[in-house]
Amino acid sequence: MKILLVDDDPIVILLQKKLMEKAGITHEVTSFNNGEDLVGFLADNALPDEDYLMFLDINMPGLSGWDVLDTLDAMNLSQNIEVIIITSSIEAADKRKANKYKRVVDFWVKPFSIQDFSQFKEKFKL
Repeated sequence: MKILLVDDDPIVILLQKKLMEKAGITHEVTSFNNGEDLVGFLADNALPDEDYLMFLDINMPGLSGWDVLDTLDAMNLSQNIEVIIITSSIEAADKRKANKYKRVVDFWVKPFSIQDFSQFKEKFKL
């Protein structure tokens, strides 16, 4: 499984990587500062038999996280791409919207902690 981090804040990406490391998650991690770069990467590099877990911020300039989810569905990628939404939004409407996407497996509100990643590791058997 490859892990994809998508957030327009490089500090959040750095924090995610450090917390994953501390939680003992050693999978390959690739990060993107915007949705456009992520979509381009998947279109050009995704392997059909590869599984991906994406941590996706929903509030980004350009392609928002919602736009990324819609684009992935339109691309009909054969890869297994599961998504954890990461956001600073505490709006119930955002959580309801996330539940409408079959790829979304979890919804995290920033800030997150080592416990979040430890529970994630246990849940996904990493």
